[in-house]
Amino acid sequence: MPEQDNEFYIGWQAEAPPRVARLIRRFVLALGLFVPAVALLVVGFQRGFSSGTFEYGKLTELTGTLTTDPVPFLTIQNGTDATGNPVLQKILLVGPGKFGFTEGDNGHWLTLAKTKAPQPVRVSGFLIYHDGKTALEVAGIETFEPLNPQTPKPSNPQTLEPSNPLPSTRDEPSNLITLQGELADPKCLFGVMKPGEGKPHRDCAARCIAGGIPPLLKVANAGGDTEYYLLVGPNGEALNERLLPYAADGVRVCGRLEKMDDWLVLYTDPATLQRVNKFALNPGPLCQ
Repeated sequence: MPEQDNEFYIGWQAEAPPRVARLIRRFVLALGLFVPAVALLVVGFQRGFSSGTFEYGKLTELTGTLTTDPVPFLTIQNGTDATGNPVLQKILLVGPGKFGFTEGDNGHWLTLAKTKAPQPVRVSGFLIYHDGKTALEVAGIETFEPLNPQTPKPSNPQTLEPSNPLPSTRDEPSNLITLQGELADPKCLFGVMKPGEGKPHRDCAARCIAGGIPPLLKVANAGGDTEYYLLVGPNGEALNERLLPYAADGVRVCGRLEKMDDWLVLYTDPATLQRVNKFALNPGPLCQ
């Protein structure tokens, strides 16, 4: 039998036999190529972190106009446009924890929420923002008599059709549209829960919707563009209890769309709601 077939290596020997040494070198070389390749593949297919931001612990104070119909908004002036006209921004108000604005301060803010007329207020809280939308977890709020008559007033809602390429249909005579997307809540989705997906996201969304935070429909298209629609009833009433079973699921819904400054609100009849695949992009006809 050839000598190389009888190689026997004992660990305390200074050198391994030639055959054993060659085998070990090949194994180490292969491992050195395989491990970096796997690491690159894992990094390449890893989803990026959400750009949503929750400024927890960083208190922000804002002055503007509180409106509560159909949802609590703080309207502030955010600069001026090219012609010198004020640019208004609406900030959605939510309460501490997983509760809506009306539940904040042990329900004391409910009195403000029930007042339909616009109210000048000073608000302090923690900003939540993502994808061009802003919310505020309110820590404190007080009304005041404005000294400046130019305190920004909320603009009148404008009925409109969502711009392309968002997947929607519209029935012109009844001014209704169909939207399809994921039912979520703005607080978890915009920054409090990162990433806003998966089972932890579902649990967070369900608790926030149950706590009175307005439901939100996230609609995306094939190009990756996303738009967000606050969902309320036909007359602006809250739909939290009706929509709670669909938290973090795909839904198709019919309604009347209104633009309120930089937010979109869909007035919808929950009877039109259907559960669908949230990754599907093209809703079928629904509104009649």
